[in-house]
Amino acid sequence: MPEGHRELEQIIKYMKSHWPSEVKPEWQVGLAEYPAILKKVLEDLTLAATKNRHLIRIAGLSGSGKTTQILPGVEAYCKKNNYSPILMAARRFVEYHPHYQEIKEYYGDENVRKMTDEFATIMLFLTLSELIAGGYDIVLDVTLLDPEMEAILLKLVKGNEYKFSLLMIAVSPTVTEQYLSGRAWRHSRETELEFIRATSKALEFYVENSPESRIIIWSVYDKPPVYDGPVKDCLKVFADYSSREELPKKDDDERRDAKIKYLTTAL
Repeated sequence: MPEGHRELEQIIKYMKSHWPSEVKPEWQVGLAEYPAILKKVLEDLTLAATKNRHLIRIAGLSGSGKTTQILPGVEAYCKKNNYSPILMAARRFVEYHPHYQEIKEYYGDENVRKMTDEFATIMLFLTLSELIAGGYDIVLDVTLLDPEMEAILLKLVKGNEYKFSLLMIAVSPTVTEQYLSGRAWRHSRETELEFIRATSKALEFYVENSPESRIIIWSVYDKPPVYDGPVKDCLKVFADYSSREELPKKDDDERRDAKIKYLTTAL
């Protein structure tokens, strides 16, 4: 089997094991359906995108502030530098599910994300592979995954000569729990501990395989980053802030604005 096909099967197997579909069997997406869906997605997402071979990875636990805290800073940086990147996040693929309307009507609006999670995460990785091959600028808003998935991404990034930056917020499940009251389907102490395990293993993978890659880490307690440098020296900082359980002060807007200011000048 060609290597690309083996990696495709590896991606799908991983996503199915971590985010298994719970919809009716007749509404689950078969392997043969993905190419046509992927073609439509690529047509939609690449209309105005730039091609500078720049990938910015936003990582962290669910509820850590990836989207509300870091993404505004990344958007400001891209605007300043005339980049029009493609935002890659699982939520962008939900409506491409071939049975989206049936799922929405049957399970309700509040459960659509949960019931399409397997499909959305598979589509994200399939689309990401095509976009990197095309040299598009990308903002990847996805938590770090196990090393076998990160190895596929790193191979794509290196093979296509991308500039790669990793941005994340280190936080404990005790803290994220207060932000996730409306997303109970995705949160439990066990789920967040699993994310921390996968993130730790992923960082160890990057330390070994791409030690000079730049990583910027924030905490939920500080406005400036708590670390900005090569990934090879970040593990202690990540472990420290991922185990702190005191709740932060309510200064989300100030911390977001500090990230915007930092990233527009330092990224």
